[in-house]
Amino acid sequence: MSRITLWWRATRPFAFSASVISALLGGLLAVGQAGVPLHWGHYLLAILGAAAAHAAANLLNDYFDFRKGVDRPGTLGSSGVLTEGRMAPRAVLQEALLLGALGLLLALYFLAVTGPLLLPLFAAGLVLGIGYTAAPMQLKYRALGDLAVFAAFGIGITLGSYAVQTGRLSWVPVAYAVPISFLVAAILHGNNLRDMRSDRAAGISTLAMRLGPVRGWRLYLALLGLAYMSALILVSAGVIVATGLLVLLSLPLALQIARRFGPRIARISAAGTGGSLALIDVETARLHMVFGLLLTLAVLLTVVF
Repeated sequence: MSRITLWWRATRPFAFSASVISALLGGLLAVGQAGVPLHWGHYLLAILGAAAAHAAANLLNDYFDFRKGVDRPGTLGSSGVLTEGRMAPRAVLQEALLLGALGLLLALYFLAVTGPLLLPLFAAGLVLGIGYTAAPMQLKYRALGDLAVFAAFGIGITLGSYAVQTGRLSWVPVAYAVPISFLVAAILHGNNLRDMRSDRAAGISTLAMRLGPVRGWRLYLALLGLAYMSALILVSAGVIVATGLLVLLSLPLALQIARRFGPRIARISAAGTGGSLALIDVETARLHMVFGLLLTLAVLLTVVF
């Protein structure tokens, strides 16, 4: 496997929809809802910055999880490049710092262009991205990871991409981000449901562990349901455009995931292993991508027509 292929695998690209969709949506909202002309250069740089920051956060997560013993040979979490011995921890950390530096440079550029308006938003993203697994915050290990990704990858990136185009903050992108934020949280929560046994052995605490398999699965289903319920409520209230109902086209995929993994929760309770949920994070990320693209299309239609 080439070095570039390893670096790409280490970033866990299957989950990039959690950041890229938010950046796509925020920029289009600036055009469709705020009526500003789209600055294509800033739009593409915002998407690149969001993806770079996301990749850096994933790499830091892998690095600290490996160092703490959360990810070990035989566990299902992470990209696998460390647990399989394909990359050294130092190489993963270097890649994280490189991509983090790219994201930081882009953030500094946007600060120079828009002024200090985005400084609190970028600072919060930096703190959440690093503090997710790094000391002293270690949000993931204190059952706060779900909340962190809800705020950072859903709301934060959408609002940031919007503000880069408009030069101001608004509640509009926050409202649009809420449904997809529930699905971002579901990606992580599904991952933590699968990894409960190995996480417990490593001495960390996630929300899934605190709830246990059955209640944790109920929360997972609630997160999926809240994505659709919040979209319906926001459309009914006139906060989201009526074409936002397009997200309902992804409902069969959500039901398929629920039917596929629901019966396997009993196996976790009985055997204490998450192997039966091996692909739940990948499948949930796919649902998020489809849902998010449909919502983005709904906004794009208001721009075109």
